[in-house]
Amino acid sequence: MLLSIQTAVIFCIIGCILILILKQYHKAQGVLLSIAVCSMVLLAILPEVRQIFETAENIYSQSSLQLSYFTILCKAVGISYLTQLGIDICKDCGEQALSTVVELCGRVFLILLALPLFVTLAQTVLELMNT
Repeated sequence: MLLSIQTAVIFCIIGCILILILKQYHKAQGVLLSIAVCSMVLLAILPEVRQIFETAENIYSQSSLQLSYFTILCKAVGISYLTQLGIDICKDCGEQALSTVVELCGRVFLILLALPLFVTLAQTVLELMNT
């Protein structure tokens, strides 16, 4: 494990303190530091996230379900996390309208991602109704 939870929390708390101090003098630089801290922690946990997805994929591949469903699920989780991060950063900047737009975009992309599942479900229901 490259990053422990203790290290991540301490890094984020130190980042928060520095951001609060920096925002008093330069709000824009405080926001940039916030984005940098978030990015560094997220990059540090990527190997752990990859391991989670690989394990889940192995379990999923042993089931009778199509692997494309698992891919859609993984993408949906990624969209959800990225959307929430974008919303929080926009709110930290005091941009409520932008955070609402990010939230709307996340919802639209989730619907687009799930559209093939809805089509498959609708086709299956129609086939069952016709038999």
